[in-house]
Amino acid sequence: MRKLKPQSIVYHGWQIQVVQRQDSFCFHCYPPKLKDCCDDAAEYSSFRAAITAACQFVDRELAILVLLDRVGDWLASGKITEDEYWNLTSFD
Repeated sequence: MRKLKPQSIVYHGWQIQVVQRQDSFCFHCYPPKLKDCCDDAAEYSSFRAAITAACQFVDRELAILVLLDRVGDWLASGKITEDEYWNLTSFD
């Protein structure tokens, strides 16, 4: 099988790189201004599936950042307690 160079796109400011492995694809997402990548440690059967998963990963990470910001504001303004903050921000 011919090995392809990693291909990348920019999505919501994040650099998404799709890497072809021997029988699968994976992705690495680089947030703006950071050198370390994030990924879901999964393997995908096609390039398209990896890109779709990466975009969903970025969407989820952005939603979490917005949620954390908003809930932090609620905590700072006394609208929620510290216990409520931790219950809302626990993503286990």
